[in-house]
Amino acid sequence: MDIAVTKLEILDWIMHLRDQAKVEKVLALKAEMENEIVAYNAVGEPLNINEYKAKADKGLKDIEEGRYMTDDELFNDMKSW
Repeated sequence: MDIAVTKLEILDWIMHLRDQAKVEKVLALKAEMENEIVAYNAVGEPLNINEYKAKADKGLKDIEEGRYMTDDELFNDMKSW
């Protein structure tokens, strides 16, 4: 089955739920999925999807604002380590 069709079926099912307990279970599943580890940072610390997106957005902003080093700059800097 196509994922788009499946998602529409789930959406329709959720829209017709009348039992608050079931709605709360769906919300709990959503919260659990949002806390799922999707990546690790450079020092090995786990990141959930929200943390990962925030790090990516910060990196893009740093690039836009000129806060980065080129490969050559990094290589020259490493010579003094």
